[in-house]
Parts: sequence; C-alpha cells; structure tokens
Amino acid sequence: MSGYDRHDFYCIKCGNKGIPVQRRINHKHGKHHRKKLWCPYCKEEINHVECRNDEEVQEFLENFAAGVYKEEVEASLSYIKKENAIWS
Repeated sequence: MSGYDRHDFYCIKCGNKGIPVQRRINHKHGKHHRKKLWCPYCKEEINHVECRNDEEVQEFLENFAAGVYKEEVEASLSYIKKENAIWS
C-alpha cells in the first residue's frame, strides 16, 4: 500500500503484539502513543502502545518487564467497565 506504514501495537496488560494498524506516512503520533484496541490474548479492549521500529519495541518490552504499565492497566480496565455500564 503506497503512502502507508505498518505500525505495531503491544498490549500493556500481557505484553504481546496485537493487531498491526496501517497509518498514513504523514500521520505521526508521539513516541509510545496509546490506542485502545482489542487484545486477542487478553480477550478485551485495552490500551496498546504504538511501536514504529525495533528500538521502540525493545524499549516497550523493557518497560513492560519492569512493571511500568501496571497502574495504567487498572485505569484502562476501570474506564472500560464504566463506559460499558453507561451503554447497558
């Protein structure tokens, strides 16, 4: 696909690589941008960290192993529960 880059997203709960997303080349987000996506491993919608290259993937994996995202996981899941309650 011309004019697009594939960006990988990693789940902050399980650390696995999620479903990649095609982004326009000129569509830039900051480093470690978060996006709420469905995780096929956790079977729920949760924040994922966008990684654009191998260096960012390595940095994510180091942060994940150090427990950097633990509090964010709880906040992300509680937000989803509140949002679902509104639509029920």
